[in-house]
Amino acid sequence: MGKVKPRFSTYFPTVRNRIGELSNLNSPLRPLDAVLKAAQTGQGLGVEDVASLMGWGRDSDRQEEIHTAARELRERTVGRTVEMIIPEYLTSFCQNECLYCGYRKSNALAERLRLSLNDYERELDLILAWGHRQIELVLADDPEFDAERLAPYVELTRRKLADLGGGLVALNSPTYTERAYRRLHAAGLDWLALWQETYDETQFGRWHFQGSPKRQYGFRLDVWDRAISAGFTRIALGILFGLYEWRFEVLALVEHAGYLVKTYGIVPHAVGIPRLKPARGVLASQKASRYCVSDDDYRLAVSIYRLAFPRTRLFFNTREAYDFNMSMVGRGDLFTVDCETLPGAYLHGRLPGQFFTYPYPKRCEVKAAFAERGYALRYLEPEKIQQLESAEVRTGQAALRESLGRSFSDHHEIRLRLHEWEAFMENMGSTPMHLRRVAARELRERLQFFETGYFHHCRQEENTLQRIHATAGVEAAQMAQVFSEHERFAVDLDRFLRQVTSYEQSGDPTVLLTLGSRVIDELRKHLEFEDRLFSDCQLTPRPNP
Repeated sequence: MGKVKPRFSTYFPTVRNRIGELSNLNSPLRPLDAVLKAAQTGQGLGVEDVASLMGWGRDSDRQEEIHTAARELRERTVGRTVEMIIPEYLTSFCQNECLYCGYRKSNALAERLRLSLNDYERELDLILAWGHRQIELVLADDPEFDAERLAPYVELTRRKLADLGGGLVALNSPTYTERAYRRLHAAGLDWLALWQETYDETQFGRWHFQGSPKRQYGFRLDVWDRAISAGFTRIALGILFGLYEWRFEVLALVEHAGYLVKTYGIVPHAVGIPRLKPARGVLASQKASRYCVSDDDYRLAVSIYRLAFPRTRLFFNTREAYDFNMSMVGRGDLFTVDCETLPGAYLHGRLPGQFFTYPYPKRCEVKAAFAERGYALRYLEPEKIQQLESAEVRTGQAALRESLGRSFSDHHEIRLRLHEWEAFMENMGSTPMHLRRVAARELRERLQFFETGYFHHCRQEENTLQRIHATAGVEAAQMAQVFSEHERFAVDLDRFLRQVTSYEQSGDPTVLLTLGSRVIDELRKHLEFEDRLFSDCQLTPRPNP
């Protein structure tokens, strides 16, 4: 019989209860001075010492001691280099229902795109011209974009980087089999990033709906066993702060890292530190929960990571504000300045993507800010050109007029559909109980247009607004109103559809009729607002009478 391969999913249940206990300690296990002295050896920390740091960190004065010790350790351990990295999204199609993600399968507001290899090459040429030399390929869980389809994108990136003197290719993707990782390793992939999201199995199941392939908790836990067996030695693990109690999550991650060191002799190349942020059309990501992580706790977690992993990069991302990140980033870390989370968005202009990100200063300004602190930036070369414009950016006014003209035509059809919706509901108050299921089915059929065609119209409209706002007199506040009202309708439609199910069971249409009347009225007002906005655009022809 062959030797059984190690699996973290087998190991983790044996320590899970202990980690839970450590995350709820009433007092630290060890004196702070002793823990910080152990950290200064540069050998890293185990879960007991990390739990002690968390306990001491509840005191604000002790927090400052921890922050200071973390900075001093990093200054002695690594050089003055910060590595730049840019995400490159290849697909936004997804088969999962992750409650916090803008690309969840049921989100009608998410724009679904796949970058062809030719379009990817155009966008890659642009970001390479900006000076980037570390490219993170990012994919939603697209069943039509497997590792075999991905491999040519890796190979193309590797060739272009080699022609420019070198660089790194990273991947943040769905979990793959060992065979798939072998294929990507052979294609030239340098390192892998993947966040466990949450190490608590119960919460993992709650955040990932039944039927989502991602819901395979154990398969995700074992990702690094498969990747390392496939030949990867540079890996980045992490959790998404905000899905569960952060102290438990950090301890579980430290335990996972310790397992990798003991089993394979591999220290994490990087640790991701994303924090849950709002996503368009995803209500769960926009509501405060008891697991939200405050800025102070987030800072504490960053410093604890530095002490636990003195040579490991922390992966700073644009989910956080620029000034906030700059106040924490240090030697040896990863930093993102250019970030679009929709495939093709670097060419097409800033568009809504997977989640909310902050706009950052220009690369030259960020480089100057790091230089003032004595840091050198790696994987960011001087720009070769000022700007490479896409065909979309160069599109003439005639095409924009055509796009806005289509919006007027679409509004006419939407109003007809609203009238049909409203007329149908007027009869529901007198529908006999034994026909309520038939009525509910017919109502759902009438709403299919709004679940598909209307939101396609919204996305096209938003793209057009993004292209013309600087030249056609559309103010940022007006654009924000359009985006906000589109999202509100997506949330309201979801609520209305749930009320249809409730009516189907109870036969009482009262709440359904009240909610529907409000939603229809608000959408009509929104269409009127858009008509006025588009009519005021200098590029826009008036609709034909």
